[in-house]
Amino acid sequence: MPFGEVTITLEDVATLTGLAIDGDAVIVDIPDEDWSAMCLRLLGQAPTDLGGGVIRITWLRETFDELPLSASPETTEQYARAYALSLMGGVLFSDRSGGSVHLPYLLLVEDWRRAGRFAWGAAVLSYLYREMGRSALQMTASSSLGGDFGGWAALLMIWTWERFPHTSPLHAVTGAQITQDAVPRGIRWLPAQTRQHGDQFYL
Repeated sequence: MPFGEVTITLEDVATLTGLAIDGDAVIVDIPDEDWSAMCLRLLGQAPTDLGGGVIRITWLRETFDELPLSASPETTEQYARAYALSLMGGVLFSDRSGGSVHLPYLLLVEDWRRAGRFAWGAAVLSYLYREMGRSALQMTASSSLGGDFGGWAALLMIWTWERFPHTSPLHAVTGAQITQDAVPRGIRWLPAQTRQHGDQFYL
């Protein structure tokens, strides 16, 4: 790239997140079946408000909060799909609504073997670029100083801290230390703390 310019690359995404950058393209198809029927088939249940082909993330989290101990393999898959759908809508491919996810994403995790062949990292970066581009165009059109955008904003933040360490927050990890060679490297910057044998870890 031209001298003086920096940008997030596929290599950055792979290194920071561990997501695959090689594989099948992530293409979302519009299903032939009814939204409610698709939810019942892949999730085991469906909300009453499915207008516009979107589903509330809060409904997913409340409905699939905890997997029953006696869950069958089918139920376990349904809960896993609900978690993946929540992750896609709330993190990886979030939109500016911040509270819903497009139901066609559910088809991406209908078959777990197929889902494992997707280049998720490439899709995440492409989506983030598109969202930032839309935000920039809106800012230019309205002459405003800032704008919202969808996508995985934390990826942009972590990339900034990795590439420009002087901007990174001060943090300390007690107990087990996350090494410089930790893969994915982004784990060093996510301060969600959990207790395990009295120690705190960055997850």
